[in-house]
Amino acid sequence: MKRALALTAAAALTGLSSLLATAAPASAMNPCDSDNPPDYCFQELPPPAPAAPTSLRATSVLQTSVTVAWVDQSSTETAFIIRRVVGSTTTSYFSTPANTTSFTDTTAPAGSYIEYYVSAQRCDDAGCSSSSSVRVAVYTYQQPAYPIGQLSSDTVSGTTSYYYVAGWALDFDTVDPIQVSLVADGVVTQTKTANTAYAGLNARYPGYGDNHGFSFNGVKSTVKGTHTVCVRAINVGGGTDTTVTCSSYVVPGAPSAATNLTLTNTGTSMVIGFTDNANDETGYVLQRSTDAQASWLSVGSQYPAISGTGSRGSATDYSSPPAGTCYRILMVNSSGNTPSAAICS
Repeated sequence: MKRALALTAAAALTGLSSLLATAAPASAMNPCDSDNPPDYCFQELPPPAPAAPTSLRATSVLQTSVTVAWVDQSSTETAFIIRRVVGSTTTSYFSTPANTTSFTDTTAPAGSYIEYYVSAQRCDDAGCSSSSSVRVAVYTYQQPAYPIGQLSSDTVSGTTSYYYVAGWALDFDTVDPIQVSLVADGVVTQTKTANTAYAGLNARYPGYGDNHGFSFNGVKSTVKGTHTVCVRAINVGGGTDTTVTCSSYVVPGAPSAATNLTLTNTGTSMVIGFTDNANDETGYVLQRSTDAQASWLSVGSQYPAISGTGSRGSATDYSSPPAGTCYRILMVNSSGNTPSAAICS
């Protein structure tokens, strides 16, 4: 009886096998997709992102080097990721170790608008997560650069007999102090290094420091006329020197003498012609001498000033002076008067 049952079961299995062999093949089941996957199918999620850094700022901006700094707000980061964007295109990624708070990009392109993004990153065996980036934008300077500067104090145009000028000057080709010259009426009279402290300069130009200040003292000329005082910053590297500033002052004085006197006897008067060489006279006076120029007497009243220089003027003596009388023109202003050379009849 048992043997009969075994034979019946074997026959049934043989028939089932034949049926499965002729059926379409079944799709393989992925055990990791089932409701109860085995342990080896479990996948760990990346770690939580660390807190983002704050207070990102540029602490140094040179021509090809930029330093940025931030405040680390996380204790779980494994690195900081710095992304550099030039002209809206990401050009480089950099990383620094955990707990760092600054990064110097020594390959920054000169003369460019650059954005830096910094994020905190945490990585483990399951992957990496990053915080939101903070951003700072800078502009690097061209190579070569020209000196720049600015005046903070200038007493050149004052009424005293001396002057004082002060300010700052730097050249983006170097972080070191540069030389500046004082140029009076086109002549260099002093040259020094602009290396004194100038508050707030590094905040304006991060990375160059505050020690780029200068000051000059000078004595004004006593020569009549307009005088100029300039400060010139001496170029470093390619380029040319730069005039930081120019100021002027005027030294007053008596007007320039008349020249080219002529004498015309009309029979009833003596007409003295001359060339005006002054542009600051308030008028002129005709004078004559009948004692071989030992003494001079003004003839008539003062004539009005002649506009400009180089024009011809004239004055008339309506008396009948003796032969040998000499004449001259006296140019007058508030600073004094200047006689011309004499002309005699």
